[in-house]
Amino acid sequence: MDFKELTWEDKNIYSQFYKKSPVHYAEYSFLNLFAWRHAYPIEFAISDENLCWLKSGGPIPGFFGPAGDWNIVKDWDNVLKNFKAGDVIYDVPEQVKNILEKRENLRFTEDRDQHEYVYAVKDLIALKGKAFAHKRNRVRAFLDGYEWDYYELKPEFFDELMNFQECWRVHREENLNEEEIKSLDSEDIAIQNVLEKWNDFNLMGGILKVDDKIIAYTIAVELDEKNLDVMFEKAFPEYTGSYQAINFLFQKNQGAKYEFANREEDMGELGLREAKMSYNPTMMLKKFIMEIL
Repeated sequence: MDFKELTWEDKNIYSQFYKKSPVHYAEYSFLNLFAWRHAYPIEFAISDENLCWLKSGGPIPGFFGPAGDWNIVKDWDNVLKNFKAGDVIYDVPEQVKNILEKRENLRFTEDRDQHEYVYAVKDLIALKGKAFAHKRNRVRAFLDGYEWDYYELKPEFFDELMNFQECWRVHREENLNEEEIKSLDSEDIAIQNVLEKWNDFNLMGGILKVDDKIIAYTIAVELDEKNLDVMFEKAFPEYTGSYQAINFLFQKNQGAKYEFANREEDMGELGLREAKMSYNPTMMLKKFIMEIL
């Protein structure tokens, strides 16, 4: 395969493969790849008319994928000839693993840190039952405890949002190491990249204000007609229930027409994993590491 840098000009051709994927993982959307390209430089190559593969030069260099309709590939032997013994392909979708796992020259390992969390939007709005009692109480504490305003995120709020992001970082950086601060730098660039391409995707979001100041926001993008990807969500934790409130208000106001909300991976961060699990995911989009033996 001939890999080339994934650029803005490749949006249409790559997105054609992504749209044909039987399951739309958030990680593989063009916007996600493009937004994070400074931290995770991406190249792509087409192996056949049905599949596209990625190669990263980031912190974990290697192959990723595929995107495309893996269910109709007729000659997997020919596809796999593009890889050699010792190659490792990360974040392989579970369905691809199921197709290939009986081959003797392949070894698969589940990568729990990279599984994507998917929730039923109706659950995130209703917050019914014992399983959501804590979230419901936190939302109520915020809604009843502050004079707040919720707004749909539009370009006129972008400068204010980035000012909030800078303040949010000040709160976070006090106890972070150099590597964690570098990660926040990359996230800032990714957020800015998304805002700059706001009109080129089905992006949406919300901001939550108290005393006319942003104290929380959400940015999400449509993956398909049923699924949205919550790419970024921040809040000042000193406002009781702020995270739960922005989640609830965004889903109620912008997310209600979708069936599922993908809130991406936890990257092995235990606190993040606990938070994501506490919202009772409807399903996990599993990923595997595939080694060529």
